[in-house]
Formats: sequence, C-alpha cells, structure tokens
Amino acid sequence: MEVGQVIIEAKNLKKTFGNIHALDGVSVEIPEGITLVLGPNGGGKSTFLKLATGVYRPSAGEIRVFGENPWNNWRVKKRFGVAYDPPAFPQFTTGREWLTLFAESKGFGGEEVERVAELFDVRSFLDERITGYSSGMLKRLSLTQAFIGKPELIFLDEPLANIDFESMGRVIEVIDGMGKTNFVIISHIWEPLMPIVDWVVVIGNGKVVLSGKAEEVQEDVEKLFKPRVRRGGRKAPSSPGQEGWQTPGGDKPPEAGTSATE
Repeated sequence: MEVGQVIIEAKNLKKTFGNIHALDGVSVEIPEGITLVLGPNGGGKSTFLKLATGVYRPSAGEIRVFGENPWNNWRVKKRFGVAYDPPAFPQFTTGREWLTLFAESKGFGGEEVERVAELFDVRSFLDERITGYSSGMLKRLSLTQAFIGKPELIFLDEPLANIDFESMGRVIEVIDGMGKTNFVIISHIWEPLMPIVDWVVVIGNGKVVLSGKAEEVQEDVEKLFKPRVRRGGRKAPSSPGQEGWQTPGGDKPPEAGTSATE
C-alpha cells in the first residue's frame, strides 16, 4: 500500500486529568485508508479518539483532522462520523427516532436512515424504545449512527465489543467494502481486523509505541500483544512497552500513571 495523504496529525499531543497523564507527548500521522489504533485498556487510545473528534481539548500540543483543529469546530465535525464505546443514547426514544434526528442534523431524511439500518441489520428493533435494548443492540445502533451521511472519515471505538461472532463478521465486511471511506478503528482486539487495515498505531502508557504499514509491523504487533508462556503455564516477564497485554476476554493488569476513565 502506498501511503496516502495525511488526514490526522498530532504533534507533541498531551492530555492530563489532574495529575494523570493520559497522553504524554504523542506525535503521529495517520494517512488515508483504514487505520487501527491499538493499545491496552488505560493506555491512552480512547483519549486520543476523543481529542481527534473534538470531545476533549488538548492540554498541550496539537491535533488536526483534515488540516483543522477539531475542538469546537462543527465544519470539520460534519466530515466525520463516530461510534463511541460504551454507546450512550437518550433512553425513552426509539432507535428510529434517534437515527432520524441525527440524520436530519446532517441534512438527510428517512431514506438515509433506511440505508444505514441495512448495514448492521437493525431494522428489527428500530421501533422499540432504546431503554429495552441489549448491549449488542446498543452497539449495532451506535455503529449505524456513525455511517449516516456517508462521511469521509469514520471513527469506530471498540467496534467488535459486545456483539456475537456473526455480527463481528458483518462489521468487518462493511468496513472492508466501503471503498474510499477512511476509518480509524480504536481497539484492543487486533487479530480479526489486521487483514483489512492499512496502517497501525499502538499507544501505551500515553505514548506511541509503534506506527507503520500493517504488513510491515504485524510481527511487532504480535510480539506486543501475544503473551509468551513458559513451561508450567507461567507468563514470561514482559519487556518494556508491553504492559497491559491482552487477548480477547483475558485479564488486564492495571497500568500506573494512566487514566481510570480510558
């Protein structure tokens, strides 16, 4: 893959919450295509997402999306879609009412709601109140919302969490089939996503641990995220930068100096 135009650029990006350094001098460029941002829980990847989408304001440094500061910038925010994890919706509306409201805010109507509802097969429960949704239904509604209006860039926070295997396959299929749409996928689960991504960024302890083309860094990613096991089932000590190793469903040791809100 040829590296395309840079769509997100961070320079010495920092975010603190009191005495907690959630991001501590992150400098990275994310090109066009599908980028997977990996890291242990509490490592800083969710903070990076919220800075890139303009939810947080940097404590120091800068981040630019499509060349613009996303903080309080509705012009650039109209160019991307977001699915946060965990999803949050008003409880006493139906899924259809919420998607319609969201679509109208972007200048679209009912036809657009029908189009995106097809992507993740949410039609069967769209007319039920959100308060009765399961975690899987909430996740699928959140993913659907991110695609409204065919944005140039879609951020997906833990898109494979709280869904069944069939839905995981559908999410990967949809992302892979979106052509020229750019994606930034935030996840601690990497193996199912690696075959479709172009670029990988690993963030741990608030810093960039690794960044590069997927095919060139896959071996390094495997070393970081697959625990080595000694005879007798004991894990070998991790090397620097490997704190918080995790496979899906595995235990997550706490990290010092990171945000409990990650």
